[in-house]
Amino acid sequence: MKKIILVLTLIIMVVPFFSFAAFPVNYKAAYDITDKDGSFKNDTYGISVSATRPIKPMKEFTLTYTFDKAVKSVKFTSNMEMDMGKYEYEGKKISDNVFTVTQVLVKCMSGRTKWYTKADITYMDGNKRVFYVFYDVK
Repeated sequence: MKKIILVLTLIIMVVPFFSFAAFPVNYKAAYDITDKDGSFKNDTYGISVSATRPIKPMKEFTLTYTFDKAVKSVKFTSNMEMDMGKYEYEGKKISDNVFTVTQVLVKCMSGRTKWYTKADITYMDGNKRVFYVFYDVK
């Protein structure tokens, strides 16, 4: 019985650390906005993303997305380098082409700092796109 309890205790302690091993999406350095804002192409749609800086753990920051085509809605999801759970935010519509999202991200207990924000975009013409930006939260 003691061996079973020991094994279960070890499993409970070790399993969460396996989630730290892999980045849950493919990181693309070209979409990293840690130090500067960026303008990007998502298929045929243009997107510019700006951020309030510095982006720090447990501090509020805002991302502003400017689209070259009218957008109906944007749902934002953020996550850490480890797959520790999703954080969903509805975008605040400023105009048909500008949405913002204000977030507060936690500090990773493993010390990793890479985050992403995923934007699920629905354009007025009905087209849907997914767009990621990446940043370090230090």
